[in-house]
Amino acid sequence: MDQIKYLLVVPDGVGIRNFFCTRVIDRLLESGQVVVWHALPKESVAPFQERWGERVRWVELPPIVDGLVERLFRQSKIFAQIYWQQKDGPDVQLKRRRPPGRLKAKAMYIAARLLGRACSFPRGIRWLDWMHQRSAYNAPHTAAFVSFLKAERPSMVFCTHQRALEAVPAMLAAKALGIRSAVFIYSWDNLPKGRMAVYADTYVVWSEFMKRELLQYYPDVTPGRVDIVGTPQFEDYFNSSLIVPKERFFGELGLDVHRPVVCFSGNDITSPFDPVYLEDLADALLRVPAGERPQVLFRRSPVDTSNRFDGVLERHPEIAVSNPRWLRVKDDNWAQLVPTQEDGTLLVNVVYHSDVVVNVGSTMGMDFAIFDKPGIYINYNPEGRAGEWDIHEVYRLPHFVPVHRIQPVYWAGSPQELGDQVLHALKNRYEKQEARKAWLDLIVSQPLDSASERFADEMRKIALNGDPVTVHAG
Repeated sequence: MDQIKYLLVVPDGVGIRNFFCTRVIDRLLESGQVVVWHALPKESVAPFQERWGERVRWVELPPIVDGLVERLFRQSKIFAQIYWQQKDGPDVQLKRRRPPGRLKAKAMYIAARLLGRACSFPRGIRWLDWMHQRSAYNAPHTAAFVSFLKAERPSMVFCTHQRALEAVPAMLAAKALGIRSAVFIYSWDNLPKGRMAVYADTYVVWSEFMKRELLQYYPDVTPGRVDIVGTPQFEDYFNSSLIVPKERFFGELGLDVHRPVVCFSGNDITSPFDPVYLEDLADALLRVPAGERPQVLFRRSPVDTSNRFDGVLERHPEIAVSNPRWLRVKDDNWAQLVPTQEDGTLLVNVVYHSDVVVNVGSTMGMDFAIFDKPGIYINYNPEGRAGEWDIHEVYRLPHFVPVHRIQPVYWAGSPQELGDQVLHALKNRYEKQEARKAWLDLIVSQPLDSASERFADEMRKIALNGDPVTVHAG
């Protein structure tokens, strides 16, 4: 029997974090060869090329041009999906998709929204999906993708990110050639954000909960086309060899080993008031007597390359900073930011050595829950900033429904309450222990430390036994 050839389409740095900073590639190499088809700068993939040498071959994706018709149908199906899945009451997702400022882009936004509204029913959405696939496949650049796959003839094609524009022609070329394909739903909040850009035979998800969610949003997908594997992104937390002594870690950051640490983890710039919240936290803790005062450790989002926190850090030199160690080849393009193995180790130690996390509804609440540590979600708008952005709409997004039901985190409804909740969480670390466990059990397939093995097993099964799926519009 010929050896399996896995072809991984990696359009951005998120795919590197999940599949190349974990054991996934090593597990795939046990049953076949790996080809990486990527859209990343050469400098950023060099460390990973060195890690596996000739056992993993890296090839750059051909350049693409996002045509007007293709872009119209891709954006229209996103709006159609959102309108359809949010029939009851005002829709938070639509409010978050604000029109761009430039005239041409704004005209495209309006046209896509109108077409999406007109097609916001299952048959209409499938038609838009089909039209998007048709226009994308007929784009001039797709021929290069087809030629590459004809020459490679992989056993399967796997895409690491279901919303990536760069991956669309690769997956459509695989479909046209009858090559089995799969795509990973890479985050817990992705499915409600609108129709996926990428087509695949199989959808790989985190949990039974996410599978039910996908089948609800995509009634045209049969249950047999959804595989549950979990996510590899949490595996490092179970590798005790990555943890450095507390004295050394605190010493490097200028922290006091005898005082608790509150980690403030930033979001990307779509959460505009994070600097205000960081300052609120620092101010609240300054009111605590010095001998009892917790310390603040700030870790920004790896994709936030702005200087928006500079003023807060200048005014509060007591805040320790642990900057993510991602490679930033192009600061104006978050998809070109690539994680490193070094940052994985750093993140493990930030979470392991901190006592509580504070943020605006991020996945870091789960990271801390893995170590059975409390999390606090900020839930108020800064004074005097009404109308700019509403944090309460964030928590109305669909992926927060189980959070409201299970209550695995604390909620801070004001700057004063933020300080109070931090002190309460520190004194009552295990109060929400069962809720945290229930949250993890629901959202992520267990056990968390063997996702790489489950992923590799599923990819091998798809490569050996799967059959390409043909889905017709209408």
